[in-house]
Formats: sequence, structure tokens, C-alpha cells
Amino acid sequence: MQIKTFSRLKHRKTTLSVLLTAFLLVTHVEGTITHEDDAFYCKRDYRNCMLNLFMDSVYQSGRYNGIVLVAENGKVIYKKAFGAPVYDTSRVYTVNTAMQLASVSKPLTATAIMILAERGLLNYDDLLSLYFPQIRYPNVTIRHLLQHTSGIPDYINDTRSFPKNMYKYKLDNEITNQELINYLALYKPRQHFKTGQYHKYSNTGYALLASIVEKVSGETFSEFMQKNIFEVVGMKDTYLYSADRHHKMLRDEENLDGILGDKGVFATAEDLFLFDKALNTHKLVSQKTLEEAYSEGNALKDEKFGYGYGWRLYKPEFGENLIFHKGLWQGSNPMFMRYVSCNRVIISLHDNSGFNSSAMHNRITEIMNVSENLCFESF
Repeated sequence: MQIKTFSRLKHRKTTLSVLLTAFLLVTHVEGTITHEDDAFYCKRDYRNCMLNLFMDSVYQSGRYNGIVLVAENGKVIYKKAFGAPVYDTSRVYTVNTAMQLASVSKPLTATAIMILAERGLLNYDDLLSLYFPQIRYPNVTIRHLLQHTSGIPDYINDTRSFPKNMYKYKLDNEITNQELINYLALYKPRQHFKTGQYHKYSNTGYALLASIVEKVSGETFSEFMQKNIFEVVGMKDTYLYSADRHHKMLRDEENLDGILGDKGVFATAEDLFLFDKALNTHKLVSQKTLEEAYSEGNALKDEKFGYGYGWRLYKPEFGENLIFHKGLWQGSNPMFMRYVSCNRVIISLHDNSGFNSSAMHNRITEIMNVSENLCFESF
């Protein structure tokens, strides 16, 4: 991303110096704050100042509309909304706006599967045919669906396997998971590769996982998610898409909106933070289960790849491991970035406007890390 206003961060040391001087004057007068307090308040004030300067400059560049939340150690340290949805200028974003999570829904779907696995109601190595014998893909398991190694084509992006006019006869009605299952059973779009050979992203797999949740639980996917995740965590403003409950989106007539599991969750930034917090405190699933979910996958031909159970994984040579997901659907382009080992999360729910959220995430991470080094070195 090439936003010139990012260069303002080059002045961070000067800004820090001003903050430190002002702070020391205050503590000299009060005379009651320890060196540990000095470092804490320095870090807090530096982050507050620099995050505000940075995000304000990003918004002023004209390419960002949305909500940003940054938290560490279970506490929100920055949260702010900017602008209005480009596809619905009748309203403005607030910190409480719920947005279509697109593929950021996948970690939530995977968590539902993990909950059922911990309850002994399913196994990761269960065959897809155990739940849907009409779908004839050999040896595909729940684990393959979770890690995108099934080879089943993607119903959204694979227009050769799923022609654009496939659902046109239903344009006046939204397609459901069941209708997707019926199509797979009837036409059996060819697998891209033999089961387990490669890692290839497929939204179809996560739609099938949502249907497995329904099959095992005896509830609709929305009901299960509401009772077992949203209510447990306290995600009061989170819900699944339905024709009568969703914010206005980019396209009024998108007949694939009704397929859930790969997308379809609407949530606020605050609710995603609560979800992150619940995972870190094992409120939903155990640490052992999460360790498996955060482990790199193995494919016969690709060997290891950076995708666990609903999470993308980035393990740099130096620095903290990043567990994350991004999404793109109906004008929404969210990102959910988690540094589990240091308990830090960066969330952005924003419009798809060509904005490079990775550059924004990297700069926010830099601000956070710089505050650690400069403040504790100074005191």
C-alpha cells in the first residue's frame, strides 16, 4: 500500500520525546509514581498518540472506511470508527456496527466443529460420506474440509465446475446449503486433485462443515452458533445472515448469500475481540484442541502449509507467530489478526476499496512493538 501519510510514523521518536518530557513533569509534581508506572504510562500514551495519528492519516487518505480495534492482554487499547459504507451512504460506521465477516466466518465454523469433537459427537477423520452419502468424493474427511485439502472445487470462484448460470433458475430465491449439497450429489463437480494431495482453498468445504454441524447437533447452523458460541462468549451483536436480518450489502440480489459456514456471520469488532478472548481463556475449547487447530497442515504433495483448522498461519523466522484470517464478500473486506503468544489482537472491519490492510496491520504492529522497546529502555 502506498499511502504517503504513513511516513508520519518516521517522527515517532520525536513524538515520544515530547510525551516523555510532559509525563516526567507531571510525575515530578505528583511524586508518587514508580519507575514501573512510568514505563506503563509511557507505553499507553505513546500507543494512544501514534495509533490516532496513524489511523487518522489513513482515513484522510480517502481509502479507508471501517472500524479498527487493537487489544492486548485482554484489554482494548484502541477502538475507533471511520466514515460510512461505500455501498450505503445513508448511515455511518460506529464502533458498534456489525459487518459481514466473509471468510473471517471460517474460524467460527471451525470452532463449532471443534466443540462437537470435544463432546465426542464427531471425529476429524470421519468421512464426509458418513454424513452425506449422496456426495461421492472418495476418502474426504472433516479434517480435509477444515484444512482445504479435499480437492472439492470452490462454489464461489471455480466457474468451470460451478458455471455462473448454475443457479440462475433460483435467482429470485437464495441458494441454501442443502441446495449446494444437492448440486454436488447430482453433478459431482470433478475434484481438482486426489483427496489430501494438495492444499487448495475451497469455500465449499466450509459450507459442508456447517451442514455437518446441523446434521450432528440436530439444530440449524444459526441456532447452534447462537447457543454454543455467541451466547457463551457474550457476542450480543453477532448473528448469521438471513434474508430478513442483515445490514445492506454491496449487491441486493446475490443468491449465494444464503450459503453459510464459509461466510455469513455478521459481527462487531468488539464481539470478535470477545471471541479472541474466549479462545485464549479456553472458554470454548481446550488448549490441546487449539494447539491442533493452530498447527500447520500436511499434504501429500505440498508437505506442510500454513493453514490449521479455520486459521491461516504465518511463522516468521524472527518475531511472533501470526494466526489470522481475512475475508472478501459483498463489499466487506475484514481482517482478524492474532498474536496468541503475546495475547495481542488487531481487528479491522472495512470496505473493499483497494485498501492494503496488510500494510496497515504491519504499521500498527510496529507501533506496538516500538512502544515496548522505547518506553522500557527510557525508564
